[in-house]
Amino acid sequence: MSRRLGVWGIRLAIVAALLGYWIYMTGPGDISPLLLPKLELVGERLVEIVTSEQLWHDVGITVVEFVAAFLIAGVVGVVLGFACSRTDLRYRVVEPLVAWGYMVPLVLFYPLFIVWFDIGMTSKIAYGALSGFFPIAFNSLRGFRAVDPRYLRVARAFGASPAQADRQVKLPAAMPMVMSGIRIGGALCMITVILAEMLASTQGLGYELARASQTLKVPSVYAHIIVLLVFVAIVQLLINRLGKTRFS
Repeated sequence: MSRRLGVWGIRLAIVAALLGYWIYMTGPGDISPLLLPKLELVGERLVEIVTSEQLWHDVGITVVEFVAAFLIAGVVGVVLGFACSRTDLRYRVVEPLVAWGYMVPLVLFYPLFIVWFDIGMTSKIAYGALSGFFPIAFNSLRGFRAVDPRYLRVARAFGASPAQADRQVKLPAAMPMVMSGIRIGGALCMITVILAEMLASTQGLGYELARASQTLKVPSVYAHIIVLLVFVAIVQLLINRLGKTRFS
């Protein structure tokens, strides 16, 4: 308990130091308001945004896009990783392709998603799902492949069917690496959905941030960034809670 309080104390001290630096720079520091607006102006704009109906509409759009993209990436990535880990041929064919896709800057292909799906929600979902798919598939493939075959042979020796051995032995053994991929994939889904909204969209949290930036409404830009940081923190907390789930 004392260690946890100490950690939170350090975190709060860092936040307080950043806020103090902000107040100093917008006062005696004489920084341009185009670079850093006064904290009270950002607070006022943040209250206006949070109490507006438009924010919750945008939150709903971004949540739907993220959840749909994350579910598609998660289900397809884990299933593909499991299926391709079962034979040497599948593994050798698929593993380098998935690793390559993991490293490619997928933002290069976003214009194609706009051409294929227009600037609506579908393009954001498809783009986010593709971005999250590769780390999930890669980690799932490596995780299932790394399970010692002796464990499966022992399970079958005790009468377990192949399906029972997969569910009760292989899946729990591979789950740490699978969940690592899901965490990374979830983060990438979130990043790419918001980025896609900023690049080409008419709604969503990313769109509102881009619109405020383009019109040089600096307090609104900072207020929307704070909203997005809170949103991302909540999503990350939920994914971490998911990662602590035990499968048997």
